[in-house]
Amino acid sequence: MAFTMLQGCAIFILTVALNGNVLAYSCDNENCKSAIDISLVTKLNAPLKAELDISILTEQLKEQIGNEVQHAVSVAMKDLAENIVDKRNQIALENLQTYNNLTISTFLQKMEDLTARKNDVRIMEENLEKSIEQQKITESKLASVEAQLKSSTKRVAMTAHPSSGGTRSNTILKFDDVRYSEGITNLSSYKTTGKFTCEREGLYLISASVMSYTSGANYYIKLNGNDISLTYIGSNGGQEFTGAVSVTRKLNKNDQVWLYASGSWYLYRGVYSKLTIIKIK
Repeated sequence: MAFTMLQGCAIFILTVALNGNVLAYSCDNENCKSAIDISLVTKLNAPLKAELDISILTEQLKEQIGNEVQHAVSVAMKDLAENIVDKRNQIALENLQTYNNLTISTFLQKMEDLTARKNDVRIMEENLEKSIEQQKITESKLASVEAQLKSSTKRVAMTAHPSSGGTRSNTILKFDDVRYSEGITNLSSYKTTGKFTCEREGLYLISASVMSYTSGANYYIKLNGNDISLTYIGSNGGQEFTGAVSVTRKLNKNDQVWLYASGSWYLYRGVYSKLTIIKIK
């Protein structure tokens, strides 16, 4: 409001000056004052002249204009600063949002990678467990094969004689005097029953030699009760004869082999009669 009034006064003064009125300056003791001569007309139509001092008005006008300019500049600078700050804040916010988006995206990607790695580890563990289990099965099979191989390749041999002689009638011939054995653990059962029980499967040579003086004497080699060989000893009027035979057979574990006297005839004991069983393969 005050600035507007000053503007009005300034316009009035300038108008007066432009209308031909004389602008005068007066200095008294080095103190200069700005003045304007203004023509006055009284009721008597007598010309008068008045001097109007506008120095104070000018100073006030300058001060007011300076204040207004300073205020305008201040407002403009403030607005500019606020715009700059707002722009920087906006840019910072956009950068922050972009960074947050990138951070979240990176975090999600890392979580996906971690999940994928966990799945890979789980699959590897499952595969490892399967491999270990398969390895155990393989080792078990290998151990079984190795045991069978050792069992099949280990030597088995036996040579036995009858510890007593005499007449035998339709019975098992017990060759209970075992002079040599290898790889056999059930000899006691063999000596008691006269039956050789196979402990290790393989190919066996079964050889028998029996002496008798009885005419028509003969014996069988039996495998699990089945005849696999028949041998006649032969005799002529009390003269001793020996009937010998050899056969090969594939024997499985727990197969049994024995000699069987058919009919009734006399058996010589000791080295005159013998039974030999050898695992050859």
